Amino acid sequence: MGDGQFTKGHVITLMITSLIGVGFGVGWWFSGVASVTGGATALAVVGVVIALGLAGWVFRFGRSGAGLAPGGGRSDSPFGKGYGIAVLLMLVGIFGGSRLLASLDLAQATPAWVLFVVGAHFAPFAKLFGSNRYLLLAALLGGTAVFAVVLGAVGLEWAWRLVPGFGGAAVLWGTVVAGLRDGQRLVARDVAPAGR
Repeated sequence: MGDGQFTKGHVITLMITSLIGVGFGVGWWFSGVASVTGGATALAVVGVVIALGLAGWVFRFGRSGAGLAPGGGRSDSPFGKGYGIAVLLMLVGIFGGSRLLASLDLAQATPAWVLFVVGAHFAPFAKLFGSNRYLLLAALLGGTAVFAVVLGAVGLEWAWRLVPGFGGAAVLWGTVVAGLRDGQRLVARDVAPAGR
C-alpha cells in the first residue's frame, strides 16, 4: 500500500490478509485460553468478541471501497509463487522443528517455535505485498517467541503457552487494526476525488 492509486484489488487483498490475521489470531488466542487455570470462559468470550468485531470491520471496509477504480487483476495478485513458497517453507519449518523439539524432550517450546517460524514467513511478504508492515509483523512475532523462551528457560512454565498464545493473537490483531486504518485512509483519499 504505497503512494499509487488504491484500487478495489488492493481492498480485496487487504480484506483477505486481514481475515487471515483475524483467524490465526483466534487460533493463538485459544491456545492461550486452553492453558489458563481460571477465567477461561471470560477469556474465550473476550477473544470471540474481538474476532467478531475485527471481522465486521473488515467487511465494512470492503464496502467502503465500492467507489474505487477496479485495478488489481489476477496478474497483480501477491498470492502467487513467492507466497506459496513462503507458506510451504513455514509448514516444513513448523513440522520439522516441532518433531526435533519433541525428540529432544523440549516439547514445551513448540508454541514458541511455531510462532517464531510463522513470524519469519512474513518477512518476504514485505516485497510481495509492497508493505513494510510485514517486516514489523515478522519482528514482533519473532520477538514474542523469544520472550516466551527466555521466560520459560528461567522457570516460568506458564510462559511457554501463554506468551505465544495471547502475545501472538495481540500482534496479529494489532496488525489487522493497523492495516485497516491505513486502508481506510487510502480509500478516503482515492474515493473523494472521484465523487467531486
